[in-house]
Amino acid sequence: MDYARYVVQAGDTIFKIAKTYNVEMAEIIQLNHLKHPDRIYAGQVLLLPVLETHEPTPEEIPEPNFTYALWLYEAYAGADSELTAITTYLYQAVLLDRPEFDALLRPIAYDEIRHLEKLALALRHLGVDPRYGSLSSGHWVDWRSHFVNYTSELCALLDLNIEDEAKAHREYLELAQQIPIPEIQCILMEIAADEERHYHLFCQAKQQYCSECAPCTPPPPCSPPPIYAPIEEPEVPPEISSEMTEPQNGGRG
Repeated sequence: MDYARYVVQAGDTIFKIAKTYNVEMAEIIQLNHLKHPDRIYAGQVLLLPVLETHEPTPEEIPEPNFTYALWLYEAYAGADSELTAITTYLYQAVLLDRPEFDALLRPIAYDEIRHLEKLALALRHLGVDPRYGSLSSGHWVDWRSHFVNYTSELCALLDLNIEDEAKAHREYLELAQQIPIPEIQCILMEIAADEERHYHLFCQAKQQYCSECAPCTPPPPCSPPPIYAPIEEPEVPPEISSEMTEPQNGGRG
């Protein structure tokens, strides 16, 4: 017997799930230790006693994709996520209301919007719904507005942005090493490179507007050294005939 993970959808009941997968309600209740089977909710993850011959449906998340999705959901729309970064930077642009900060913050926010879309595509690649939230201990947590950084003092704001971008850069590099799917690795490395660039932009702003602050420490490079570098054979120079040693007309002297 193998156990499939099922993410509860809106309108689901234990009876409906049991009927769909041809299993007993009592098996689902016992396997998941449900004290109140009538109180399941959208986003909850249930184990189903599904035979190995059963082909998974889009609602089921087999391993290792389930673990990969957990990691990406957190970067996508968790507390410290792309969705949080978008709303934070747009809030800051409106709050500061100065052309120089608008020119700094809005393009970065638009980069984060592109990151959000790329992570949504990565989640779809894993076979899950790219809804806004994350899974914590098997429970779905919707994205919340209190995740936004509402700091209003300029230098403190820039410090927090620098810290967030450095953390995001580091975590995307780690995810790219942990998720061995080339399509997703490519997305994560592109995002990591953007986060490094954002880090430097915020550092420049800090040095310009907060003159007493110490310079930022550069983050590690985004591109890891190649695992394999082919060694090229040195080219053998052609033999020079005696005629070629004579000075020729034209060209550089």
